[in-house]
Amino acid sequence: MKRNQGLLIACILGLGLSAESMAGVIDGITANGKLDDWGLFTNFTNQRTTWLPDGSNGVKTTVNGNTYYTASGDYTYENYQIYYAIEDYTGGGDGWVNPGWGGQKYDAEALYVTFDVTHLYIALVTGHDPNTKQQGNEYSAGDFALNFWNSADDKTYEFGIRTPHKDNNIGAFTPRVYQTTNDDWVKDPLWGTGAVTSLDMYQLTKQDRLGRASMSIQAGPKKIGAGSKSKHWIYEISVAKDLFGDAFKNNSGLNVSWTM
Repeated sequence: MKRNQGLLIACILGLGLSAESMAGVIDGITANGKLDDWGLFTNFTNQRTTWLPDGSNGVKTTVNGNTYYTASGDYTYENYQIYYAIEDYTGGGDGWVNPGWGGQKYDAEALYVTFDVTHLYIALVTGHDPNTKQQGNEYSAGDFALNFWNSADDKTYEFGIRTPHKDNNIGAFTPRVYQTTNDDWVKDPLWGTGAVTSLDMYQLTKQDRLGRASMSIQAGPKKIGAGSKSKHWIYEISVAKDLFGDAFKNNSGLNVSWTM
């Protein structure tokens, strides 16, 4: 019997850490659960068919009989160089969301990442309700995994940002940031991919705590994206780069994943 929930990881691959186009701190991006300060979707009342910044539909892809709009790239807004990855599932129901089944309610629509001289910023759009409880065949929100690398991707997650696991996960939060190894992450329990799915809180210690990030989780629009009839949620994160030590200085690339 197939399970109807999916494990989904949204990634920004090869974010160029050497492309320091920002001259200083820019009074623009605030972790408030909105996307207007990313130069995106300032008017949610207008029908949009994509999460792409330029309003195009990206590449239409069919996997296991289910359709996605996929894209990745970067754009510039208010002197920020912003990287994005989009994998927008269109099928509804309990269809395939790579690498398993889950449908719209387990879809990560889009992920955006940028940074300035002091902070790293992340914005995620998902069809997954952050108040979903971990029980039965339902799965709660994943955490954010950061993989710094130099020259070639070493597939090692050095840092994790915890998402809130409370009764009400809508609002403003200050989640912990952890220093990790791959052993500090729970591995894919459903589909056997070996991908990480959440921080293993039994493995982490007080010594692994680096500090806290600012995170806002808010309900998003229905009328944007290919699954435009479904509700969305927006996660927005601001975290001081100092917490990562020399990771930005010593590496040329960064992968950011939401480990649903």
